[in-house]
Amino acid sequence: MKKLLLLMMAAAMILVGCGTEAQPEKNESEKTAQEQTSGFPVTVKDALDEEVVIEEKPEKIISLIPSNTEIVYALDSGDAIVGVTDFDNYPEEVMSKEKIGGMEFNIEKMISLKPDLVLAPGSTADTVKEGLQQLKDAGIAVVVVNDAQSFEEVYQSIEMIGQAIGEQEKADELVDSMKNSFAELKKKAEAIKPEEQKSVFVEVSPAPEIYTAGKNTFINEMLELIGAKNAAGDMDGWPKVDPEAIVERNPDVIVTTYGYYTEEPIEQVLARPGWNNVKAVKDQQVFDVHSDLVTRSGPRLAEGAEELAKAIYPDVFK
Repeated sequence: MKKLLLLMMAAAMILVGCGTEAQPEKNESEKTAQEQTSGFPVTVKDALDEEVVIEEKPEKIISLIPSNTEIVYALDSGDAIVGVTDFDNYPEEVMSKEKIGGMEFNIEKMISLKPDLVLAPGSTADTVKEGLQQLKDAGIAVVVVNDAQSFEEVYQSIEMIGQAIGEQEKADELVDSMKNSFAELKKKAEAIKPEEQKSVFVEVSPAPEIYTAGKNTFINEMLELIGAKNAAGDMDGWPKVDPEAIVERNPDVIVTTYGYYTEEPIEQVLARPGWNNVKAVKDQQVFDVHSDLVTRSGPRLAEGAEELAKAIYPDVFK
């Protein structure tokens, strides 16, 4: 999901392949007593406001975006995952799962894996509408999970997936755990006086095409939570920013999120022509944080917020 995966996938993701052979459904007599008392069937209202009926607890799941994969694992159901994207890299066990594509998905291969459930991303639902319909025509339950851009929307994603896979209680516990972690960070941030708040510019992709996180993003919410001011807070979503505009904003701190796939990101920022008078560069306040923790709308966002906090205010968030 590197280099602003949400934007790339929304613009380019195309499902390919064919194959619409329907899978046989189990009848009532084939269901075990445990299945009949497990809370299934369940009806999930997904991000498209469609009511998806899931007859039994899914034993085979395909996830079409890394954040959904992480949620399934966080709900102790990773063993049910049978297919993931080329971008999935966490937890480590996911690396051994069948890959069903990156910017394009192989529908034929997906159907051959005989999943009970496909978790699709809301960010690309319109783009991949035809492909999702192929899956539905093959008798596979497809739940489109909301495109989370805030903490609250991430909680909604977790709750939706928890309901779909029969782990509602664990989903509730995970959401409570994340809320508690955020609350602890917010409590520590109270030590930062308003006049001490730092202006922070977050780069989610490197030059020459620099993208950042503006308002209405979970990164902006993280910065506010830890007592920092978003230097791009007047922008909306994930905008592309001209380097000269960043110089004019003169942030106290610059945070990059692409060290995983770009060599020496800090050194690149420090060496940019014309940036020597930017306060963050002058004061050597340029840091790289783990991309997946702060740009992936999953259960590790609290860890991402903590990593941001420690980079920006090391004395406060020890």
